[in-house]
Amino acid sequence: MKITSITEREFITSIILKNKRLDGRHLVDGRTLNIKFLKEWGGCIVYLGNTVVLSQVTAEVTEPKASSPTEGALQVNFEVSPMSAPDVNLSRSSNEFVELQRSLERCIRDSKCIDLESLCIVAGIKVWTIKVDIRAMNDDGNLLECGSIAAISALAHFKRPDVTVVGTEVTVHSLDDREPVSLNLHHMPIGINMALFCQGIYIVLDPTEAEERISDGCYIIGMNAHQEVCFIHRKGSLLLPEETIKKCIELAIRRAQTVTQTIRAALDDDEYKRLTKAPVGIVNMLQTGTILGARQPIYNFDLNSFKTPQTEVEMVDAEIITVEDGTPDRPIPVISASTLAVKEHALRILKEGEATVFEGGASKWGMESEEEETSSDEKEEPSVPAVKQETYLSSEEETGYLESDHIDVKPSSTRGWYSKNPFS
Repeated sequence: MKITSITEREFITSIILKNKRLDGRHLVDGRTLNIKFLKEWGGCIVYLGNTVVLSQVTAEVTEPKASSPTEGALQVNFEVSPMSAPDVNLSRSSNEFVELQRSLERCIRDSKCIDLESLCIVAGIKVWTIKVDIRAMNDDGNLLECGSIAAISALAHFKRPDVTVVGTEVTVHSLDDREPVSLNLHHMPIGINMALFCQGIYIVLDPTEAEERISDGCYIIGMNAHQEVCFIHRKGSLLLPEETIKKCIELAIRRAQTVTQTIRAALDDDEYKRLTKAPVGIVNMLQTGTILGARQPIYNFDLNSFKTPQTEVEMVDAEIITVEDGTPDRPIPVISASTLAVKEHALRILKEGEATVFEGGASKWGMESEEEETSSDEKEEPSVPAVKQETYLSSEEETGYLESDHIDVKPSSTRGWYSKNPFS
């Protein structure tokens, strides 16, 4: 378990007592919820802020229990990745792991969210066993709520193979032969986690890892969109009054309805993509042809809103340049290095599609034409020992020359490259 310093504890507690949080949220606001479904049926990745959970549902034909011969089975398995947190406890017998595992089982399996009788193939002989594997990829707090969302989303997205029963002979068809069959969900229970401070006076919804660690305890309520309480779990030494419990239930109802709407919207979006033959799954999350593979937020810019006024011209009046006959010449005009040229260059890049904001452009390594290489080799060397150096400044090209005294030379010693006068 991570050790919390007294300074960190007092700082976070003082902010919460002022009805504020470190990430700018209010006490009853949740983090951004994003659900992405995989290409296979029953696979999804849930992003709750920085907390990431992967869930996958599988099905197999097994024998039923003797106590319930006409019902299938639902199994929930929870695991924590070693890379989810630097101080993760990998022991399956630890109190934290057992508490998370049991809470997810109570929320998903014991709430009877799936019609188990619809999983029966032949009574007393063969039934479907549904397995839900939940794996925490990154732990930034509130793993229970994120895991329950991932499990319910995967169950709602999963489709089992169709079967044909002739007497006692069972034939399981492949997904290509027949259309798969969805599971019958009665409701969608969500485990809402709330951290309590000052013995329930301050209730923090969707707490982060630091807020869970320094809180007095957590009050977890399994709630669905029909305002039905599926289970209640209290973590920590808390003596809560009746008013605080009622307030927690009201917050859980609003949170469950919001999360359920997000899950249904993600399911509808995935169904629309599959009907229109659009790419789904991990392929849809990645970008090809760019340096960066992960998709980053891109802001839409209106190129017409940028104004490109004329570049100002300044006169050099500090020194008058004289010509060879000794008569003073007029001052030389110099282009001012302002930000206007930078804007023009950025607009030209955006219009021509050479780059994209917050993304890497297509790799152009090894794309230079051979004509440019041959033309550069055929150039004659100047008679004066000078090195030509071209630099690109704003939107114009300027050419500068370096004298031979400033060229780095390699001395006879093997100590490295030096300049002639290293102290100049």
